[in-house]
Amino acid sequence: MNSGRRARADVAVATEVELKLRFPPSQLCEVLALPGLSGAQRGSTRRLTATYYDTPALDLWQRRIALRVRREGGRWVQTVKGGGSAVAGLHSRLEIDTLLTGALPELSHLPRHPVTRILRSRKVAKSLEPVFHTEVTRSLRLLEPAPGVRVEASIDRGTLRSGRRRRQLCEIELELKSGPASALFDLARQLASRIPVALEHRSKAQRGYVLYRGAEEAPVKALAPGLGHAMTAGEAFRTIAGNALAQVHANEHGLIHGDTPEYLHQMRVGIRRLRSAFRLFRDLLGEEAELEAGALRDIAAALAPARDWDVLVIETLPAAADALTREPAAVALLELCEQQRRRARAAAIRSIKADGYRDSMMALGRLLAMLAEQRESGAWRQSARECAAQILGLWHARVLKRGRRIDRRSSTELHRLRIAVKQLRYAIEFFNGLFASRRMTTLRERLARLQDILGHINDAASVAPLLESAAAVGGPDARAAAERVIAWCDERAANERVELRAAWRRFRAASLPWLE
Repeated sequence: MNSGRRARADVAVATEVELKLRFPPSQLCEVLALPGLSGAQRGSTRRLTATYYDTPALDLWQRRIALRVRREGGRWVQTVKGGGSAVAGLHSRLEIDTLLTGALPELSHLPRHPVTRILRSRKVAKSLEPVFHTEVTRSLRLLEPAPGVRVEASIDRGTLRSGRRRRQLCEIELELKSGPASALFDLARQLASRIPVALEHRSKAQRGYVLYRGAEEAPVKALAPGLGHAMTAGEAFRTIAGNALAQVHANEHGLIHGDTPEYLHQMRVGIRRLRSAFRLFRDLLGEEAELEAGALRDIAAALAPARDWDVLVIETLPAAADALTREPAAVALLELCEQQRRRARAAAIRSIKADGYRDSMMALGRLLAMLAEQRESGAWRQSARECAAQILGLWHARVLKRGRRIDRRSSTELHRLRIAVKQLRYAIEFFNGLFASRRMTTLRERLARLQDILGHINDAASVAPLLESAAAVGGPDARAAAERVIAWCDERAANERVELRAAWRRFRAASLPWLE
């Protein structure tokens, strides 16, 4: 949605809201013929060539600012993009367009704004250089998918180029001109029912910088959602859920195309944090989010085996090295586990390429957009701090209940305690900024220690089925090697039970910041 003011006759300042969808190049003809796009009121096709600029130190990119000069027909347009957010493929950013007299950036007439501050630096302006280029053929249509909703659909196909490196582009940009942002997700799901389109979480600029550096972005870890005391409960939930969903999407490309296990791990962390947000706010969400919560559970279940095998091969087996000598049977067991790990990883990748995953991500994006559009009422309007205190108190009591007579708890009961501990720890991380930070940190650290111990105890139960399945096709020697590792895990679990008592006492002794 373009809304803003015109700073000069040749400078336009606006906020752009758009949803990006990617599709396979082989589906281009089908995309162009989609009923949802072909029935547009207006259609045109043009060729766009653009150059993106930055300093040798990538000062702009480090601040998430993009500077582009693009040739559009017979004119040159300079665009600065920055600020805003990107959640579930929905990009909302400030966009400043300037008509130019030539093909080089002209920064002298940019309006004063936090996004343009660095561009007004003479040092930065003098050191700008091209970093990558785009060459795109754009088919443009104006859609009215629902009453009061106007969407500009741009079907782009072309290439990104940086030096000798090239990458193909095939995407649909749905830019909101009028109406609610949730309408973009409705349109996207309509298109996805006919053609395999998926949310594209990375802008052209992000992909261009990856090409320029010649390396994919590192796995993205969880960041604090940054809640403010003035927030309502509804704003807090949307911030927390959007933050977790952004982590999921930031690691999606790396999981599919990379070979680093950390992408899968961090993607699963994001899904766990998102599921935790749904659990924490369950009473406020009611039945409205049951489908989305169920979809997240299914996604987590599809990714879990790959992570289990990663932990076994990368963490548990190396730690159990003393129990596994380099005898042939042990080496064979390691190879059998690695084979299972590769199969599980391939299955995980297939699951997030599937229609069900793509639709679930669109449904989650739509839910967050709908919640943002609705007028908050009832419990959603209470302060975030008040809501957080209630949630933290509830889950702290649940942990205490599940940990009673902790010495007598079975492995299954300790597993349930571990889940509750993890839930409370996520809540502490989410709401950290609303209470005394130091005391929240102390409580989080004690929960993390408790969770680690309970995790090692749980490993003894979860590792055995994996090793037994791997050794089943390896003969008696491989099974004997697996049994040695299982025995090692059992011994570690017994030792951890001793540590558990002390960690539990320290957790119970921690002060509760939300009661102060």
